[in-house]
Amino acid sequence: MSDKPHDTSTPLLEDERKNPVYRLGQAVAGFMLLVWAGVLALVFFLVFRFWLN
Repeated sequence: MSDKPHDTSTPLLEDERKNPVYRLGQAVAGFMLLVWAGVLALVFFLVFRFWLN
């Protein structure tokens, strides 16, 4: 087991990146990050607007 080279992780990672479920998960994670950034910006905008008035 230890004499075998440990190169099996790279092709497996490449195959997993081509997986449509993995790509859908990446897209959903990116979209959620974008939504979270928008909500955070809106909250900061509203808080500062009411605080400065």
